[in-house]
Amino acid sequence: MHFMIQKLKQKIDVGVDDILSILPLTHRKYIERFLRLAILKKVPMLQTMDEELLKEICERLQPVHYPEDKCIIGKGKRLDKMIFLTNGTVQTYKTNGKGGKIGSKFLEKGDFYGSEELLKWASKFSDVEDLPFSSRMVKPIMKVEALELSAEDLKIVVSKFWWHFTKNKDLTEFNKSVLEKLAVSSVEKQFRRIRQVMKKKHEIKSHNNLDTNQLGSRSMKLKRVISKAMWDQLPSPGHSLHG
Repeated sequence: MHFMIQKLKQKIDVGVDDILSILPLTHRKYIERFLRLAILKKVPMLQTMDEELLKEICERLQPVHYPEDKCIIGKGKRLDKMIFLTNGTVQTYKTNGKGGKIGSKFLEKGDFYGSEELLKWASKFSDVEDLPFSSRMVKPIMKVEALELSAEDLKIVVSKFWWHFTKNKDLTEFNKSVLEKLAVSSVEKQFRRIRQVMKKKHEIKSHNNLDTNQLGSRSMKLKRVISKAMWDQLPSPGHSLHG
């Protein structure tokens, strides 16, 4: 396992898909998360984010496949997802009034699209109605494999880790009622977590006390049995100890 991880870090092709298919589930999930984290850390806005936040995003990434020439994101359409390429090549471009392509760019394995725009949108705790528009057409020039994160899932993650997106920022930039709602939600979640921990401790303590009481009861029963057995071994009254 350690040797394989080192090869992955060195970007050596080791047939990851084939390896993952034969690994135990726990190992497979570990490597999948490792690879996904590596992709996420290429996004500038995510490079300084907390590891737990990135892991939360990893859990929400969905693997997708696109055939050649199928439009992934249309120019001028709502940018409702970000994509991270894991295999294949995608072409992005703008169009002129005659349908011609302008400023073509090619994205390959390890590249991404839509992340900066959506992260800026989500970090302002904006509504879905305020999603940004894609400035480019995104189409694969061959069969493509990718990971997708929907805008809705990103919004959930940002709401859960909202304080990471307000650091070193003027809070007047944000909607006060939204921040208050997020803060109250965080306090409530923390309170519920504390209650669950306390409840669990109480259950463990009660269980231990029950075990102690049961042990004491069993001990008393055992003592009575032993005492009776010893008493039965004594000679009856009037019986001579010397025969």
